[in-house]
Amino acid sequence: MSQSPLIMSTFPSTPSIPPASFYNMQGLAGWLNQNPSYKQYFVGQTDVSPFLLPMTSTLSTVGYNPANVPLAPFVTTLSQQQLLQYSNQINLFRKVYTYNSNAYVNYVSTSILSPSTNNSPIYYRFVSYQEYTQYKAAVALVNKLYPFTGMANQHVSGNLNENSIPNGSWVIPFPL
Repeated sequence: MSQSPLIMSTFPSTPSIPPASFYNMQGLAGWLNQNPSYKQYFVGQTDVSPFLLPMTSTLSTVGYNPANVPLAPFVTTLSQQQLLQYSNQINLFRKVYTYNSNAYVNYVSTSILSPSTNNSPIYYRFVSYQEYTQYKAAVALVNKLYPFTGMANQHVSGNLNENSIPNGSWVIPFPL
């Protein structure tokens, strides 16, 4: 009985599902500024930052280190109303994300323990069309703050060797 790597893994070091607490108003740039050692995995990805440059001989002679590059947040100045609206959207996104993440992990755990069971995960069901519309707006905000393509392909252009974190270590295997 083997465990799924997505269940047993710890974010962010190994293939894993980011926890709901990862998503906030600071976005990926804020998280990378707080965890600068991970900036190297996003080198050359302009959707994350145009300033994380691939190492060249010229850059190495001037002491360039991607970990020292400050990344600007995608959201900088907000009115009180915008802050409240964005906070509500992030909270709704986290609520649905947590539910769907738990449903997926439960489904995988159950499938490993009872392979003959072919029940699909039951994902979040919206109470109303209004909640669904608000969630779609929340996903649009999160897509701006967190470039999911860059997160899934974070090692394609980074300077990594074969023993480092595998390609696409942050996955979201359930519907957003």
